[in-house]
Amino acid sequence: MMDDSSTMLHVLEEPQMRREVERLRTFQNWPADAPVTSEELAKAGFFFLGPGDKVQCFCCGGILRCWVHGDSPSTEHQRHFPTCSFILGRAVGNIPLQVGSSDSVDGQLLSQLQRMTMDDQGTAGQAVYPEMEAEDSRLTTFHNWPTEASVEPDVLARAGFFYTGHGDNVKCFYCDGGLRNWEPGDDPWQEHAKWFPRCEFLIQSRGQDYISNIQDTHFHLGDTVVRTFFLSSAQDEIYLRHIDPSPEELLRQLQEERTCKVCMDKLVSIVFIPCGHLVVCGDCAASLRHCPICRAVIRGSVRAFMS
Repeated sequence: MMDDSSTMLHVLEEPQMRREVERLRTFQNWPADAPVTSEELAKAGFFFLGPGDKVQCFCCGGILRCWVHGDSPSTEHQRHFPTCSFILGRAVGNIPLQVGSSDSVDGQLLSQLQRMTMDDQGTAGQAVYPEMEAEDSRLTTFHNWPTEASVEPDVLARAGFFYTGHGDNVKCFYCDGGLRNWEPGDDPWQEHAKWFPRCEFLIQSRGQDYISNIQDTHFHLGDTVVRTFFLSSAQDEIYLRHIDPSPEELLRQLQEERTCKVCMDKLVSIVFIPCGHLVVCGDCAASLRHCPICRAVIRGSVRAFMS
């Protein structure tokens, strides 16, 4: 760990970086193999400065780089810049990421979210991709399937999936549910039932008892789980319980929360599995291996319909 004290700012030149969500957005090109996550750095007051792994504190202007495994951004911040007002806990205008906002969906509620969003995804008696209804048609899409992939194409095709042409990403022809980053021992039918239990093709093929058993094994949802993000096919409601903004500020925050954190242009529409973050649009999701918020490996995705 190194600090660049000679280039440290003595005045706050990045006032917009008071917002943790803005700091997170700067990590679009953060090295995938970095030993610390963008989430940890943003929470510790840093935004990505570059090149390499160079970051800067929004408050004291302190710059750190050359991160190594075992580093704690907060600890390193305090060690190198002990007089930083942010680190000392003073009121410097920091606006932390709202845990209850649409940037974060509790992973435990993901199956419920899947069930609700699936109302608009092939559950009304019609496949999303009718041209892929035949198993042979799905199998032909795997002509350039990665040879090192952990699951065989015929098994995936039989479970309703076709190849999208990116990495090891597949989609169900009926419900549009997407899965990726397959691991040895993965069963496509079980993964289908785990993440997309409302899929009519799955229900007809394996039966409701099979799906219920998979769901019961992997999800144990209690009545005490409470979050402030709810999504339905008719409407979505965001409750910001920690702030009392003006109507103009609330509108700006809602627009900000719905904007893709990668391209900063289109609306968020993809929920990552299993972390549950809803932070990118459909175009950007296909090229990501790790969630840009928590850096968790993306195993699948589901499209969220927001009105």
